[in-house]
Amino acid sequence: MVTEDEFRNPMDALVIASVRRLVGDATVGIDDDFFAIGGNSIVAMRLGQILSEKLGIARPARVIFRNPVLGDLSDALSELTGRPT
Repeated sequence: MVTEDEFRNPMDALVIASVRRLVGDATVGIDDDFFAIGGNSIVAMRLGQILSEKLGIARPARVIFRNPVLGDLSDALSELTGRPT
């Protein structure tokens, strides 16, 4: 279960909760590498679709591949959307 105090900001919570659901691992954390925890290109596309819908941005899968560490992904998405980190 994702709790607010586990994360630096709301983007962290969104990214981690989404990844946890997709890979089926409730222990995934902000310092984990998406591909090391079971993510692959298909899961990245699914995550990209979820993030696109939630954030209203296009092509976030590209951001996932460039920022596989989840904290870095959160930071990149925050910068892309203009939301504070």
